[in-house]
Amino acid sequence: MIEILIIDDNLIIRHMLKMHIELDPDIKVVGENEINARSADLASKYKPDVILVDFDMLGPAAGQALEDLHKAAPEIPVIATSLNNSDVNVIVAKEAGAVDFVAKQADTVDLIKAIHKAVDFSGPASD
Repeated sequence: MIEILIIDDNLIIRHMLKMHIELDPDIKVVGENEINARSADLASKYKPDVILVDFDMLGPAAGQALEDLHKAAPEIPVIATSLNNSDVNVIVAKEAGAVDFVAKQADTVDLIKAIHKAVDFSGPASD
């Protein structure tokens, strides 16, 4: 079972992501939150296999916030999500440590593939 932590400031988006992700019987959302400042604490609390982070909510310091999260929990792959999938956002997210970048308007299959790819690439987070 792949365990996911969703960090997004929009409750509706969090619930929709959860609903779509859990269509895959091998994936379970173990936590969700809107507060980025506590992302590292949440990663430590839930010990997910993958973290989905809303790149847009991070604002101008998105790259630094992702980098801080990656430093706090380097064993947990992070997938950045955004409504704005510009080349710049994709590059900034990946340079900051995100293993992938998935547009929020992407097909559910693409998001699920990205989650499996992230776990296959890095292996599950250790307990």
